[in-house]
Amino acid sequence: MGLKRAMDVIPLSELQDLPTGALLARLKRLRWCEDASDWSDLSKEEIASVDGQILFKSDPRWHQAYADLKAILQSREHLSNKP
Repeated sequence: MGLKRAMDVIPLSELQDLPTGALLARLKRLRWCEDASDWSDLSKEEIASVDGQILFKSDPRWHQAYADLKAILQSREHLSNKP
């Protein structure tokens, strides 16, 4: 997986225009990010090659992206499993 986990930073205004399915897919990919570079098997050069993208959960951009997604998804309609 490694570098394939790297994700682009998407501004909140663009996220709001995405369909719910795309937001859920992005949320899933954010959850797949590695915890921190300290525990990664990636080299420093590999990590540097995706500079500007989100790769680790320890990155403040990861926390912002996750919070933005959760806020948007909370405002969307959803189906309940209740009869």
